[in-house]
Amino acid sequence: MTPVPSSIAATLTDIARDISTLRDPEMLLSSIVRRARLLLGTDIAYLSLNDSESAETFIRTTDGVRTESYAAIRMPLGTGVLGLAAGGIIAETPDYLPDEGKTHLPDIDHVVVEEGVRAILGAPLRIAGKVVGALMTANRTPGAFTQAQREHLEQIASLAAAAVELVGAKESEKVARRAAKKAAADLASVLTADGVRSEIETRLAGELAEHRGLDELLDVAGTMLGAQLRVLDATGSELACSASPERSEPEEVQGSAHEERGALIGDAAPGFVIVTRDAPPEVPGVVASVVARYASIALLYDRTIDDVRHFHENELVSALVSPPDPERPTLSPAMVQRALGTDRETSIAVLVPSEPDDSSRRRLLGRVRQLAKTGHTIVAGYLGRVVIVARSPEEALRARITALVSDLPCFGGIASSPELAKAPGAYAEAAAIASAMRATGQPGAIAGGAEAGVAGLLLRDGDPATARRFLAAHLGPLLKQSRGDVLLATALAYLDANGSINDAAEVLRIHPNTVRQRVDRIDSELDPSWRRGPRRLDTHVALRLWRLNRATASPAEINETSMGPAGARAH
Repeated sequence: MTPVPSSIAATLTDIARDISTLRDPEMLLSSIVRRARLLLGTDIAYLSLNDSESAETFIRTTDGVRTESYAAIRMPLGTGVLGLAAGGIIAETPDYLPDEGKTHLPDIDHVVVEEGVRAILGAPLRIAGKVVGALMTANRTPGAFTQAQREHLEQIASLAAAAVELVGAKESEKVARRAAKKAAADLASVLTADGVRSEIETRLAGELAEHRGLDELLDVAGTMLGAQLRVLDATGSELACSASPERSEPEEVQGSAHEERGALIGDAAPGFVIVTRDAPPEVPGVVASVVARYASIALLYDRTIDDVRHFHENELVSALVSPPDPERPTLSPAMVQRALGTDRETSIAVLVPSEPDDSSRRRLLGRVRQLAKTGHTIVAGYLGRVVIVARSPEEALRARITALVSDLPCFGGIASSPELAKAPGAYAEAAAIASAMRATGQPGAIAGGAEAGVAGLLLRDGDPATARRFLAAHLGPLLKQSRGDVLLATALAYLDANGSINDAAEVLRIHPNTVRQRVDRIDSELDPSWRRGPRRLDTHVALRLWRLNRATASPAEINETSMGPAGARAH
């Protein structure tokens, strides 16, 4: 079957509304599974949850299943299509029974025959990086699933994971509440906590049902509680903030502020909500955790809708920079021209946030998307990186990006291609340079091939330990000296000048005799072979890598800052 003409954005909106309004766990999960089947246009849809103790996954909720035995399937992780998806990978088969690439279990195969299932597709449910189950869909006729069906199932699975987390949190909360009631000496305190929780949940659920965004949700909660609310990611960067509450007294008269924290859940984690108010909370530990759950749903919904909104840019960039694939449909020239203009020099920049979490990547991506407003530029997320494709020379694109991201710690590489057909090669070069910059620990600099050179090739794996080991192996004695920068700058200038004392002295702006004395000193530290034969290349690359670590300083600037007051000399 083909997908029914329904909007993925509308389906995600409906699921988000269900999460915020349906209190019964079975009704909520059934609603998600039913909406997934209707959007994808398939015969069956079902959701499984993992049992970590037995390393199995079991079907929890179904839609379109005819037999009780299929609805009761429980199978080991890694087996069949369901076990693979619940194990953490997107899995599918156009025809399950004859598919020898899947691990078959005779009892399960018998159940599949009874149900009449042929084609199966599944996506994992992830909560804070942990796989907790799978969202599946299937047809009773053989045939491959479309790319749109795969993408839509993944997007729905992201919200379904939040629903599973919310259901689990509510069930855990019920258990904890029962224990608290049993152990509580003060019944009034427990009833007050329930009242506060219920009031907040009712109000925030209503706001989510009205499609309020995260900022609006925080404003409503802040006004209701007389508090200021902030959502922070794992690095402490602010994602959203409510308006400051109205105060009845001047700030200088009031006491110190009281803070509560609640952890975000699902794919919104890691992160937390901070509730700040003047007076201590009536019931500690309730408000922040409740707000954090609803803020997680709003944040996840906002991100999903944002991904849908920029779907075409992401697809276009992926097609432009991916290696050639004869099975992938070719790009429409008209589509490329609308986005980038006529075919001429194309520059590609790759940015990697200094913190490899989703919030940092999205913050960087949101900032850089301003470039797309000027035309002939596409910005998209690709393989955890931010990729910019523009019809402009490298230097022009580098200047535009640098002006935007100067306050955001990230590592960047840039390369160009004379024609669009060679864009995958330019992307690979820019990505390798970005990894090299990450290895050197120099955020903010967007380097090209000229800046990275051979050192960029050496460090394309992005591992800082590689850089440290290479530098220590070839420059160790100089790196350990307190005035080693002077000698290192001299060695680099000397090798760059092909061993010319006079040319090196001119670059460093010092007397040739001083260069000669420093070279002799370097000979005594490294052995004269550092500037001769095969070892010369290794030393030169190590010096270029050291220079890359210095980011922006020229040899003359390094010489001056290392020497201290004017006129000082290191011999």
